[in-house]
Amino acid sequence: MRFSLQDIKKHVQKRGGELTVSLHFLRPGEMRAEIARLIDYHEKLLGQPQRQFSDDDVRALVGDYRIAHCLAATLSRWYNRRACDWDEVLQGIGNTGLSEAGIASPVQLRLALYDYVNEHHAGFLDAGMRQEALERFAALYHLTAHDLEYLLALDSDEEALLVRESNTGAINRAPTPDEVAAFYNSGVFEAALFNASNVHFVIDCNAFLRSQQTPDQPGAQTAGVGAVIKRLCYLARKLGVYYDLAYESAGNPPTLLHLTLYGPQEMTGAPQQYGLRLARLCRMLLGYGVQGNRNLPLAAITQAEATIHFLQRSYRFSMDSSLLKLLPSDVGAQFIAPTWDADSSKGGRNELRPYTGGHNRVPTNAIFDSSIEQSFAEAFSALAQSSGADGWQLEREPEPILLPSSSGEASSQGIFIPDFALTRDQHRIYLEILGFWTPSYRERKLQKLQQLASRSDILLAIPGEAKAAFASIASNFPIVEYEGQLSATELLKTLRNHIDDFADRLARIDTEEVRRRVMQEGWLPERTCFEVLHCYRRSELAQAAERVTGETIAFTPGVGLYDKLWLEHLGVSFVEWLEESGRHTLPLTEALREMRMRLPALAEGEDANIEGLMSLWPSIQIRRNSIFEAVVELAGSSEEGDEDQGVDQESIPKKTVRERRAAYKKRPAGAINLTSTPATQQDLWG
Repeated sequence: MRFSLQDIKKHVQKRGGELTVSLHFLRPGEMRAEIARLIDYHEKLLGQPQRQFSDDDVRALVGDYRIAHCLAATLSRWYNRRACDWDEVLQGIGNTGLSEAGIASPVQLRLALYDYVNEHHAGFLDAGMRQEALERFAALYHLTAHDLEYLLALDSDEEALLVRESNTGAINRAPTPDEVAAFYNSGVFEAALFNASNVHFVIDCNAFLRSQQTPDQPGAQTAGVGAVIKRLCYLARKLGVYYDLAYESAGNPPTLLHLTLYGPQEMTGAPQQYGLRLARLCRMLLGYGVQGNRNLPLAAITQAEATIHFLQRSYRFSMDSSLLKLLPSDVGAQFIAPTWDADSSKGGRNELRPYTGGHNRVPTNAIFDSSIEQSFAEAFSALAQSSGADGWQLEREPEPILLPSSSGEASSQGIFIPDFALTRDQHRIYLEILGFWTPSYRERKLQKLQQLASRSDILLAIPGEAKAAFASIASNFPIVEYEGQLSATELLKTLRNHIDDFADRLARIDTEEVRRRVMQEGWLPERTCFEVLHCYRRSELAQAAERVTGETIAFTPGVGLYDKLWLEHLGVSFVEWLEESGRHTLPLTEALREMRMRLPALAEGEDANIEGLMSLWPSIQIRRNSIFEAVVELAGSSEEGDEDQGVDQESIPKKTVRERRAAYKKRPAGAINLTSTPATQQDLWG
């Protein structure tokens, strides 16, 4: 069984332009007291039904919700759920009537109840008759109504009993904190390998050869580097993993071997299917999870790293010697597979729980923790692509925020991991979407947010139904309310009210430089004006342009900044070309093409911008006969064309269409047409 990489506590950062990730492993002695409390919690619940188990209690015992989820899943290796035995339960309540009636399971008991209701109550029981009917049915089998309701739900997940059992054939005993930590570390390590595109080992051949020598024969002849290569290739082929070997050496034989194992990146099917083979191969090489010696001694590994993928990004995962030492060679090969419980009544957040034998488990989305976050990210991305996000860049799962310590002394600090980060210029705002809560969850969330009350870079999205629950912090943070789905537009409105830096951006405008550029280039398209004037909305652009415009420079929305004299010369040149060509009109597409050919500065301009420039010339007009056809013509030529058209139409015979129009005239009141027959609708279905 295995973990999901998205559920493991991690730290992401950028070094030298490359994203790196560090996974959280339990070091010797770390969190042993918390694990011991978690084991005691499971021991106290042995023999108790699933409904007595609380995920909130588990998180409270550990303190970190990500580690708590993984540790609870790790303990499922020793603690599992088992359905209650029907005969044992009947013996416990002292009932023989069900056995005599041939009812040997909750399914058969429910069927008998359905038959009874159909026979005596016409298949329906209202609330008023339910208790009386259950008592009468229970009396038929010498049961009480309470025992009947318990037996009807005996095979449900909520009634499954917690039991402790061994998967390795060892003595059935409670695990030790060190054993749980070892399995946790193994699961964390393999979670990275399941999602790796490649794993790279640098092997010191000399150290490897020295590790093959026994203490009683230090100078004995070893198999040599060839045996190392042969062994590595054999293991890779055996598991069907693609690999590559290279070496570097100052002499002969080679001193360093570079072993690269390729993950599911180039394979078909589900990535985890191939990632499982990669993880198994690394397990055999490093010797954890199997009995016997390591195929690659830790002393021989000088460098190890992997490229892992999650959330549609790639990260470098460095595996140093201290990390590899946390992988014991004595741990069984069965790992934890996380299962997810997506309960829409809890706001849509997926929650990791130990497997309880149920079948109604839904795997989590690989990008997002909830449909709310996913729909918001998709809507925001669509706005950003259409330049409607006010310049904000959305980032998924940004760096965690360390909570301030409650005391002046050095102590452990909590971590707040926001859902998103919004970045624009020097501003970076962290967004937390609150959607799932229980009383204990709400208390812990409130406690963390209260510790962050002094920060001005946190934005909260709260569902309307939870507004009262978070009222105590409403004055400390800007808040966006939502119902069902978070609106990206409403969030941008809140950001505008929270961050009003328009005055600062206006002050950063280099007016003289912008004017110089306009006079030099003649025209700055509107898209370029957004950049040079530090604007994100058209309403801002019009105000910022006032600082640049003057006697020689003008601004028009949809066009941009331009030199008036340049525009006039361009218009005269276009009119002269139009007259020289002997044409008074031409299609707009041809005019745009000619404009780009005559002036290279317009080559990169958009059609709408160039059309806007042409509309500023008084001697040119653009006429649209339809939404698909537009023509450019000299001013005044359309009137002449209309006159010519009127003359031509006089010589054209009248069309029958005009005769049909008379048929639609309103009939005078009281008039009767004896010759016409009533119109009838043809049967379209017959």
